[in-house]
Amino acid sequence: MPAPAPSCTGKSVFDLVVFHDARPQLAHAANAVMLRDGRLRAIWYQGTKELSPDVRIWSATFDGVRWSAARPIIGPAEATVGSGRYVKRLGNPVIFRDGRGELVMVIATLGAIGGWDGVSLKMMRSRDEGENWSPPRNLTTSPIFNFGTNVRGPALPVAGGGFTLLPTSHEFVRSFPELVLLDEHGRVVGKRRIGISHGGSQPFVVVQDARHATAFMRVRRSLTLLSRTEDAGSSWTEPVQTTAVNDDVPVVVTRIGNELLMVTSRADLAAMRWSLVFAVSGDGGMSWHDIFLRPFGPLEVPKYPWLMIGKDGLYHLLFSVVVDNKASELMHVRFSRDWIAQREGVPCR
Repeated sequence: MPAPAPSCTGKSVFDLVVFHDARPQLAHAANAVMLRDGRLRAIWYQGTKELSPDVRIWSATFDGVRWSAARPIIGPAEATVGSGRYVKRLGNPVIFRDGRGELVMVIATLGAIGGWDGVSLKMMRSRDEGENWSPPRNLTTSPIFNFGTNVRGPALPVAGGGFTLLPTSHEFVRSFPELVLLDEHGRVVGKRRIGISHGGSQPFVVVQDARHATAFMRVRRSLTLLSRTEDAGSSWTEPVQTTAVNDDVPVVVTRIGNELLMVTSRADLAAMRWSLVFAVSGDGGMSWHDIFLRPFGPLEVPKYPWLMIGKDGLYHLLFSVVVDNKASELMHVRFSRDWIAQREGVPCR
C-alpha cells in the first residue's frame, strides 16, 4: 500500500541546500532511505566523470539538521574481489529496506567491454543501517551474458512473504522498462516487462493500492510515457505519451490524495538555461500543469531527482546539479504540503 502523504500544518516550507560539493568531480544518481532512528541515508556514485574507472559509491546521512561528511563505500576493485567477476566501472546505485528489515544496495556495474548496454547488477546488504556492507553478490537478470540491466527508481515491497519488486531498465541492444522480482533472500525469481512494443527507460512506479500502480518512463523525445497495472505488476498496459515534458531525464512522482505531484527538469532553449520543474496531475498522470519552476544558472543542469517522505512530515528531494557536464553538486530540498497548496497545486483539505 502507498505511504500516506504528509498533512498540511499551516507552515509553508521550501528549503534548498547543497549537501555535497563534489567539484571538480561528478556526483550523480543520489537516492536515499529512511533509517530506524529517523535519519536519512543517501548514496550516489562519484568520480572524474560518468563511466570513469575511478567512480566509487559514496554515502552520507542527514539527522534533520545537517548532513554528515561523505565517505566512499565501494569501488571497482572491491566489487571485483567481492563478487568474483571483473568490474571496471560502477554506475547507478539504489538503496532500500527489504522484508527482513535489512538495508539492501543494488549497484550497476560494468566489465571490460561496452558502455551501459553491458551493465549488470550486484547486491550488498547491511545489518547496521549502512555503516558496514557485505561483499557484493551477482544478480542474474539476463540470459545474454547477464548484460543490460540497470537501476534507478525505488524498490517496492510486496505484501506478505518479504518479496520486493525492483524497477529496472533493459539497456542491451534496445532500451525498455522492466520489473525484477526478488525473494526474501534477494534472489531473482521473475521479471515482467512494462509494455511490449514501446521503449522508455528508468521507470518510476507510483502505487495506488494493493493491485494498482502507474509507471512513468523517460524517452529520448522530450516526453514522458505512462503505463498502468491492475494486477500488482504481473501485466502492464502499453505505454502512452503524457503531456509532461522532460528532456530525456528520469522523473519522480508521488500521490497526494487522488492527485499526483511530479518533479523533473526541463531546458529553456531560448534562454539556454535549465529549471527544476514541479507539476501536478488530476487525471492519473495523463495531463500535467506546472506549479513551480526553479531556474539554475548557465551551464548548470538539474538532473536525476529522488523524492521521499521523511519522519518530519516533509518531502525530501535529492538531485544533482551538473556543471558544464563535468562536475556537480548534490542538492537537498525539504518542502511541505502547505508549500504545494500555496503554489496552486493540490489544496489542503
